[in-house]
Amino acid sequence: MTSRFIFLIPVFLLLVSAQAVFAAEEARDASEFERSILHLTVTRSAPDPESPWALQNTDLSGYAGVVVGENRVLTLASLVSRAVYIQAQKVDDVEKIPMRVVFADYEANLAVLAPVDGRHLTGVKIMPVGPDLPVGSDVWLVAIESERQLQRVSLRAMEVGIREAVIGGMTVPIYSLSGQSRSACKADPIIRRGVLVGICVGISESQPQALTSGVISHFLGDKLSANLYRGFGSFGVTLSPVRSPWHRRLLGISAGKGALRVSGVNETSPFTDCLKVDDIVTGLDQVAVDHRGFYQHPQWGAVPIRHYVIAKYAGEHMTFHYTRAGKFLNCSRVLRRFSSMDNTVPGPTNEGGVPHLIFGGLMFQELSADFLSAFGRDWPRNSPPALAFIYNYMNRPSLARRRNLVLASVLGDEFNAGYEKLSNLVLKAVNGRQASSMEELKIHLRLPGIQRDGIEYAVFDFMNGSLVALPYKGLPEAQRRIAKAYAVTDASSFFTR
Repeated sequence: MTSRFIFLIPVFLLLVSAQAVFAAEEARDASEFERSILHLTVTRSAPDPESPWALQNTDLSGYAGVVVGENRVLTLASLVSRAVYIQAQKVDDVEKIPMRVVFADYEANLAVLAPVDGRHLTGVKIMPVGPDLPVGSDVWLVAIESERQLQRVSLRAMEVGIREAVIGGMTVPIYSLSGQSRSACKADPIIRRGVLVGICVGISESQPQALTSGVISHFLGDKLSANLYRGFGSFGVTLSPVRSPWHRRLLGISAGKGALRVSGVNETSPFTDCLKVDDIVTGLDQVAVDHRGFYQHPQWGAVPIRHYVIAKYAGEHMTFHYTRAGKFLNCSRVLRRFSSMDNTVPGPTNEGGVPHLIFGGLMFQELSADFLSAFGRDWPRNSPPALAFIYNYMNRPSLARRRNLVLASVLGDEFNAGYEKLSNLVLKAVNGRQASSMEELKIHLRLPGIQRDGIEYAVFDFMNGSLVALPYKGLPEAQRRIAKAYAVTDASSFFTR
């Protein structure tokens, strides 16, 4: 009994010693974190989703910025979009430093800030960006709990998925981190061994989600100016795995052979002149794909081939290796920069107003990320099914930047009596003519309308079968009443003939 007790003493002392060392390292790391993380307060002038002619000021506080270079602070672009005033504050410091946006990539959701008026950040420490994490790595999420305190949460990088950076934005690699965090997880840095390895973008199914360090390095390694920034590459091709043995046999794919079927080539793709639907892709550059459409990433193992493309810059060459009718072919082209403005449902607008038009109280808007965001954070569940369907299944890029127009709501007036409860209807045609942009809608409305009994009507046909007819006569007077009743101060919001 005595000998067993004596044996346990050194083990106990060893554990205490290890805990003491760990605590000391934690304290040292905490002091380093405090010098590299800034508290950001952002005042934005953003459009009101329900009243797109008006702007609303929004204060965002308690969000983080990470010092990544001399007078350079990294944060999420979505937090500084339409910012009119930004302040940075060091932890446990009362001084508030005015900041400006140096450059932002709203597709990747990253931005770099700097002090205004030639001021300098003093007493801070640059945090280096580390390599991509192996799956299973333990990390710290460091959140701004208050202007005086940081909250650190131990998490683990469990998996890597390819998800959207923002609504309407491009897809990028995202870590799913296991563990509990009270933070809203907006721009919180993810740190491992004193280096930045991710930035938190939100919570999904109770798990923090973070942009990977590879995305961050790709952004910071670019030339951060409007004219020189290359951005993330896009090939504009939809690739689908072929799992059915019958389908593989139909397409001539050998058993066990890694291959992907070309299921779509966008108008904006640089490969439109060489790739066709049903071509069988076997690899990109020197990288082979497996039957699921994955390739072997050095850190993460099998990941979707899209990650390989995202890791390239626009302007770089990429070669498709594929077969067509049993013939082996190659096609090399220069990658374009991804732009969600090419999509039928475009990404968020970051300057200027949200396109809209009011005709006799019928308020039309483009179906866009701005419009969908009005349905809240969980917009895929809360938005009308028809709109979510268009976003998920009909959202293809086009050279002409075609848009879906939506009757967002009706500003009630005696002129539009009977229609006041209509909302969120996708426009099919106006006066028998299809409109794929707000400008086309204006042009079609200026053309002769539908005549009946000596009265000229504007007739709107919607995808759900609804039909709305309003006369042109009396339109100016009705719109003056509506402008006064709903405080629409911008005359350009209304249709004029």
